[in-house]
Amino acid sequence: MPAPTSLALLLAIAAADDEVRVLDASLHHLGDSRVSWPDVPAEPEGGRYDLTFEAEAIDGESVLFLRHRDVDDPWHVELNGVRVVSLRVTKVDGTYPYVLPAGSITAGTNRLAVVCETTTDDVVIGDVRLDPRPLEVALALGDVEIDVVDADGRGLPARVTIRRDGEEPAELYGFDPKRTAARPGVAYARDGRLRARLPSGRYTVWAGRGMEWSLAKAALSVRRGGVTTKRLVLTREVDTSGWIAADTHVHTLTYSGHGDASIEERMITLAGEGVELAISTDHNHQTDYAAWQRITGMNGWYTSVTGNEVTTGVGHFNAFPLAADGPLPDPGLDDWVALADEMRGKGAKVVVLNHPRWPAGADGPFVRFALDPRTGAFADGRAMPVDGVELLNSTWLLDDAMEKFRDWFGLLNRGVDVKAIGSSDSHTVGDPVGQGRTYVRSATDDPAALDVDGLCDAFVAGRTSIALGIFAEIEIAGGGAGDVVPVIGHGFDVHVRIAAPSWIRPRSIALFVNGEPVGDGVLDAPRGAPLDTMWSAHVRRPTHDAWVVAVVLGDGVDGPYWPTMKAYTCAATNPVRVDADGDGRFEWPRETAARLLADLAAVGPVDAGVGVQLVDLALERRELHDSLRRLAGAGGPLERHAPLVESRLDATLR
Repeated sequence: MPAPTSLALLLAIAAADDEVRVLDASLHHLGDSRVSWPDVPAEPEGGRYDLTFEAEAIDGESVLFLRHRDVDDPWHVELNGVRVVSLRVTKVDGTYPYVLPAGSITAGTNRLAVVCETTTDDVVIGDVRLDPRPLEVALALGDVEIDVVDADGRGLPARVTIRRDGEEPAELYGFDPKRTAARPGVAYARDGRLRARLPSGRYTVWAGRGMEWSLAKAALSVRRGGVTTKRLVLTREVDTSGWIAADTHVHTLTYSGHGDASIEERMITLAGEGVELAISTDHNHQTDYAAWQRITGMNGWYTSVTGNEVTTGVGHFNAFPLAADGPLPDPGLDDWVALADEMRGKGAKVVVLNHPRWPAGADGPFVRFALDPRTGAFADGRAMPVDGVELLNSTWLLDDAMEKFRDWFGLLNRGVDVKAIGSSDSHTVGDPVGQGRTYVRSATDDPAALDVDGLCDAFVAGRTSIALGIFAEIEIAGGGAGDVVPVIGHGFDVHVRIAAPSWIRPRSIALFVNGEPVGDGVLDAPRGAPLDTMWSAHVRRPTHDAWVVAVVLGDGVDGPYWPTMKAYTCAATNPVRVDADGDGRFEWPRETAARLLADLAAVGPVDAGVGVQLVDLALERRELHDSLRRLAGAGGPLERHAPLVESRLDATLR
């Protein structure tokens, strides 16, 4: 394990070698499980840390430096039998300063203990040092005043990122926790006014407000006892008029029991990332954000909706809206139909299946229940009675950007009218809430006066698009996502508007009809300038009704100001449904296939989406197998599906 003690603390400690006492230079593994961490024994020493040392009395405040990592549960420091501080809940390996109240260190023998409220949290603790001086002197603190404003000089809730010497996350001290949500290297200022203290040194600071706004950058030089001021101006770079930015998957430590964002901090971070519709989705809990918005003074920045991440043994489902004081959906049900009925019975208008391939391996719902992305069928034949499925989850690691889209395309072709959802699933202050988001068509752009019922209807209808740093909207024959449009003539034109801020670079766009790529393009995003462009393509009139989706991919963000866990940014539209036969209604590919099945031998050319559904349906009827083999033979209209036909027929024979 490398020694990741922060540079600021090392400098402070080194500058005060004559003052700082090393009480224990060793590292210790505490907990109840065997681990394979370097630099500590695999077996735990026990469930607590105890240290005895001699000292002179310290009348005033002093500082205990303690290195630790993987702190998930509440750990507390006790001195001479009195609890004095609690350890920061963090997995990050670092040396952290803890202020000891005046009089904590007494003359003679002192007994220090680090104890946990549970017995199951394995941690590393050690490298214990004591500085007898107050924190301001021990770290040579200086004052910093940062104001984030819009072009008219008005304060903006914003994310402020600070790195020492441009690289190391800066530790902030002395900020008002009622107005600021802060962690090492990042702070959200409620009104754009960040007042804090930093150890002396040189820093780089960035200010941002989510993907619709510019990014501001400046240098800071902090000296002990001084005051450093900086004004950072943000401008809106992505026009989303007529759309509302929603995050349908948001957590708090207060009510979910894990992560690190308290309910008060979450109210500030939502505003700081430009989220306009915030759905509370703590695990099996219905959290009323509106009450906390009033308490924290964040009413005007977004509308909140009470929801619930119904966390079950067969998947996680976001359901909203629900009454904050109403009955909870039963998480003990294991049938998806019963679960959806249960959530809707409690009042939910929108039900979403979350992160369908998480956890990785065999436990994610789409893996566990063996979704076939070709046919959209589950191995056990289960129905999927939800309104949406999470395709963009910004804290969900998935290397293949298109895997989730292939799953979705198969479901759509099967006639499972499920909408794409984007969200953050943020549990912490540092993971940007709203980084993954869903844009919803809205009659108003005022985030404090949203029609929640109307927005829920838009979710269900698919008048939405999903975003991770890039915004996209689609238009065909005057209609957009969620609409059914007619085809006039031999084809139709597709227009996709793509927009991104100056610090994100979209690279490519792909157009899909019934899941098959029918067009693509390279996007020439300018460096250092926002992108707002229209990409168009002409699509030949399909033989049968078809749905159309656009997917945009771009570079990931590795800068500390808004780092993406994925190596890409993304946007995708929900389907526009094309009524190709002009009968005034839309037919999903499986419905078309079922109609064609009545005269299978006469089937002519069909697209891949209809074709695979036709094969799937014909395989269920033994009397059609011979006709199916002929159609899937060389030169037949289902030739491309021959491998599926042969594999399934062979399995039937076995």
